[in-house]
Amino acid sequence: MGAFIQLKEPPKNRRILLDIGIAGPLAGLIVAIPILLLGLSLSPVNKIPFQLPPGQLFEGNSILYLLMKFIVKGQLLPQPFNYTQLNPILYWARYFFTGAPLPAGGLDVNLHPIAWAGWAGLLVTSLNLIPAGQLDGGHIMYVLLGKRTTRLLPFILGGLVLLGLVWEGWWLWALIIFFLGRYHAEPLDQITQLDPKRRALAILGVIVFILVFMPVPLA
Repeated sequence: MGAFIQLKEPPKNRRILLDIGIAGPLAGLIVAIPILLLGLSLSPVNKIPFQLPPGQLFEGNSILYLLMKFIVKGQLLPQPFNYTQLNPILYWARYFFTGAPLPAGGLDVNLHPIAWAGWAGLLVTSLNLIPAGQLDGGHIMYVLLGKRTTRLLPFILGGLVLLGLVWEGWWLWALIIFFLGRYHAEPLDQITQLDPKRRALAILGVIVFILVFMPVPLA
């Protein structure tokens, strides 16, 4: 999932490149959020059995997804049976980035198919916004940093490799970005700067990535 956008010709300037990079994620988010809110309103909150069935999967969490569950259900979900003497903030930081410990015996929302569709929309948006190469996020980062964007690649690859320790799918993404993420759509005009409106949109794109990124898409 996600999209490497191969442009037929270089964009004329950074403004056009930003328009290309920001349009898809914002459109996807505008569609995904109401679908997810509707789906969550149709999804019951059930107790998680202590003995989980083989192959049981939990959908990953992003900051935005946690917030939407809290808005609809009035609580952070999944809710563990207990915090095993951990500070709740420390528990959630650990669960958010590792998907462990699984909240057996606690509460979680049993997603309606509509909610699954909305959640998948958030996941696709987050993948599109990874700041590398021909991805939407790569375009957005390039208009902000220019050729300095290439300096981010080792950190992005390193982060994906580390995240692959908790979700192996990130290793595939690291491999793809290693081969394809080094190439950016460089505008023909490198001089024309972003106007204030587009600069705000570019920063918004970075904020959206932070809000929708799921360190562990499936646990």
